[in-house]
Amino acid sequence: MVFALLSSAAGAPAAERVRIGYSVGGLIPFPLIVAKEKRFFEDAGLEAELINIPPTIAVTALISGDIQYVNFAGTTLNAAVRGLPVKLVMIYNDRPLFSLMSRPDIRSIKELKGKVLGVATLSSGESFLSRRVIKDAGIDAEKEMVLRVIGNTPDRLQALRAGVVDATTLTTPVDIQGERMGLRRLAFMGETLDSINGGFGVSERWLQQRPDQIKKIIAVAFRGMNHARAQRQESIALIMSRWKLDRDVADKAFDLMIKTWSENGTASDQALQQGIEESLKLSNSKQIVPITRVADFTIAREVYRELKGK
Repeated sequence: MVFALLSSAAGAPAAERVRIGYSVGGLIPFPLIVAKEKRFFEDAGLEAELINIPPTIAVTALISGDIQYVNFAGTTLNAAVRGLPVKLVMIYNDRPLFSLMSRPDIRSIKELKGKVLGVATLSSGESFLSRRVIKDAGIDAEKEMVLRVIGNTPDRLQALRAGVVDATTLTTPVDIQGERMGLRRLAFMGETLDSINGGFGVSERWLQQRPDQIKKIIAVAFRGMNHARAQRQESIALIMSRWKLDRDVADKAFDLMIKTWSENGTASDQALQQGIEESLKLSNSKQIVPITRVADFTIAREVYRELKGK
């Protein structure tokens, strides 16, 4: 039914335009890149515009209606915790596609005590992840490190290379490139942490008004993931082309990436609750935030059931 929905829309007289906010640099939006390259959006009757936008303004654009979807799952959750009218409707990375990287002279996470940790923003998903993996090593980053807001992945890489920060998170494949530049990978977070990483956030208004379009977008994302898995060499070639990587790096990046993909398009309640608690801790809030405030995976589950029934 889902792919029938995608293909039947292709004959529509005019494609419906949608705008999706995402961040360049890492492979988190790869299912969308595949879908764009293979014209899966067009098959669904959609004209998708992928817009590079900082997480700091993505939710504002979402609420205003300037964009309809954002690829920033952690940022969407944090905004929902603060009471903004947004929700997660799909998670396709349920493990983080990030590595904690450091200067080459730092050999373990335990050596980060008293050092400077670079983050995108204090409330970004990657900053929560870095603090979690550092805490698991026995260091409270908020109390025992200096947190320095740097910005997106390319800026954090440059800050680490320049010595402005001692450690930061870098998404794949930038972490692999960083290793080749002499930086040290202290941990690949996808091996140890559950998290909400890549996915779709929408405004509550859009969820109420356009569940039909949201279903198409989610189905397109599943189709992009399935195609990437089935066509490994084609996917690696696309990574090489779009991210300007050599084959060895692209090959390793692809293998790391697919390890982080969710099978059913949702995140566990445990991962969502962890994200809520981290967000509340950042604002020193004692309020109780139910999972239903931050996520509604009803449509994602429906699409997944239909795909499994094929």
